[in-house]
Amino acid sequence: MTPLQRIALGLVVVFGSATFPAHPQPAWHTWDALPDPLGWALVVAGLVPLRHLHPSFTTPLALAVLAGLVSVPLWFPQLRMHLDASGSWAASLPQAVCCLLLAREIAAVGAVQHPPDRYLAQRFGLLGWAFAVVAVLPAVVLGAHLTALQSTTLTFSMLFNVALVWHLFMAHRRPALCGPGPREIRPRKG
Repeated sequence: MTPLQRIALGLVVVFGSATFPAHPQPAWHTWDALPDPLGWALVVAGLVPLRHLHPSFTTPLALAVLAGLVSVPLWFPQLRMHLDASGSWAASLPQAVCCLLLAREIAAVGAVQHPPDRYLAQRFGLLGWAFAVVAVLPAVVLGAHLTALQSTTLTFSMLFNVALVWHLFMAHRRPALCGPGPREIRPRKG
């Protein structure tokens, strides 16, 4: 499994949710079968080889560790229920900034290659800007009490999360990112 595949699978666990039980008593007592700390452990496992190849991945690695540490107590419903909307945003900030810096570093790797890898530079550069919006938009919505924009903010966040995972899987074979290179297609004998 390549480092970008590990990161993408970890982010699927972090972004995804599989709550149980179906009808909890009390209503807030739901658990997530996809624990975020496990997802962050996969992200860290993918970032370590990237950091050895490109030292600029040190900051996203540190933020992934921080996001993993923040997610440990939030996995417990008894602690998560005490967070209001602004507390939830503050707790999710390391995740958004980690995704932002991860996308920016991958874009930078694509830009410095000879010839430049335009796919990496453009797609991940745009995703970096998208995660900047995802990190700041909830603060604007909550601070200005723009309740009509809450669903739009969540939709943008989910869309950018899916786009990041998709592009990580699409770019995982790049040798500049510890991938094995393009797959050889051998003609069939027959």
